[in-house]
Amino acid sequence: MGCYLQEYRARIGAWAARFSSCGTPAPSASLSENGAAAGAAALCATTIAVLLLIGGVEPNPGPEVEVNAIRILCSGCNNNLKSGKQCELCGLWYHASCGKNGDMDNGKWFCSKCKESRVRQLEEKQKAALLQIQELELKRISGGETWSCYSRRRRTANCTGANCEKPILVIGVSIVRHVGNVNKHMDVVCLPGIRPEQLRRYVENRDVGTPDTVIVHVDTNDLRRRNPDFIMGDMGDLVTKAQEKFPEAKTYISGILRRRGIPWRRVDVVNRMYEWVAQRRNVFFVDQYSWLQDGDFGRDRLHLNRSGSTKLGGLFSRIGGPKLPATSS
Repeated sequence: MGCYLQEYRARIGAWAARFSSCGTPAPSASLSENGAAAGAAALCATTIAVLLLIGGVEPNPGPEVEVNAIRILCSGCNNNLKSGKQCELCGLWYHASCGKNGDMDNGKWFCSKCKESRVRQLEEKQKAALLQIQELELKRISGGETWSCYSRRRRTANCTGANCEKPILVIGVSIVRHVGNVNKHMDVVCLPGIRPEQLRRYVENRDVGTPDTVIVHVDTNDLRRRNPDFIMGDMGDLVTKAQEKFPEAKTYISGILRRRGIPWRRVDVVNRMYEWVAQRRNVFFVDQYSWLQDGDFGRDRLHLNRSGSTKLGGLFSRIGGPKLPATSS
């Protein structure tokens, strides 16, 4: 590898000293002698250049200029980054080790900060969607013509005189769907999967008549994922709204039933809380946990069969409605 020349004479050394006298004309030389001297100088310069090229000596290219290179730093450790991951949302780069807390979604990688932001946004969207679903569900449930609404209007139109008795209103989840078959004075509003806070809004905004007895039955839809204390608070708000809507009616809280996948101890705790709410709100509590047996449930172990619906309907009729006629044996 050839060396770079800093100064011409310093690099050629003895070669410059050896050939320097060839191109220097004498002071008293004639014109022809001066021309010969100039030719000799040119020959010396050519010879020196050829020798330098053969020896591998390169001309000095001048001072070196440093080119500004683009450096990418890791946003996690602030060190130089040769390879890594880029966040799809904020565009920052991370080492693979610094970005291990990120999240991969549909082939796109997001850093931990953007991941938390996306989670909050998704949670807000989920809450808004759930509220919208609940409102649509209430509209769907209350907008249609149910047999209970039709039977209530038909009985009200034909009801005259002192023999007209006010009905029993049973409002709750799908487990009370067929309990009204026992008593013609029992109106059943079946709202599958409804929760206490949804049922409170339903009672507040819908016209369900002027019953003499109101029985509220909310099952274990929230029992698996919610704290029983919150369920008790929602039930208290529901009972308060029912008392405001039906000030002349007797209000009953129907205890929850056994259900597959939920320990009986948890069911017992919630029923005790419901009983406490009933005492605090000056209403009544119906404990039908021991009233029904395993054979009164259907194959899914969630809903009542015909026998169970008859038993539960008979219990509701005894506590709030007219006495059933005696059956002949």
